Amino acid sequence: MKAGVLATLLILGSLGLLASANAASPSFSCTGNLSPTEKTICSDDSLAALDVALTAAYKKALAALPEDSANSLDETRVGLTVTQKAWIAYRNTCGVNKVCIAKAYQVRTGELTAGPNTPDVPCNDTVGAAAAALFVKQCTQVATATHPPCNAANTCELIVSHNANRCAFLGDQAPKFCAAYLKP
Repeated sequence: MKAGVLATLLILGSLGLLASANAASPSFSCTGNLSPTEKTICSDDSLAALDVALTAAYKKALAALPEDSANSLDETRVGLTVTQKAWIAYRNTCGVNKVCIAKAYQVRTGELTAGPNTPDVPCNDTVGAAAAALFVKQCTQVATATHPPCNAANTCELIVSHNANRCAFLGDQAPKFCAAYLKP
């Protein structure tokens, strides 16, 4: 009887080792200089799955947007790309907190896959208050007198797309921060 239990424990142990040897597969490489958040995602299958789902949603949303637009209130690829980079920085503030990381992924994926009748996710909720405040501040610097999208309650994509459009319009007269919008 003891030999059977021992054999079972050995098999289960080896299966456990095999399971931990099969690292999670997020959309990014799990080698090199990773942030604590990225290391946590790489070591957790459910977080890796959330990352893969978000990446698919991001690629689909990116493909559906125009490169640029004459209308400064249209969302564009630049707006989505800059917002995604800001979201990654915001996600990385979670450190190794798996609940925080999962929530960040769920909010962002929900935002990227939302239907036309779904309420927009405020920029504050997407990238955090500090990054949202920076986008809004930059918006007021390049916007026309009415400042329509310059509000952190709007989506980051709307604010950033507006900023990119206005920066391009201003050309050589654009503030220095516009360089980040013209080449995201």
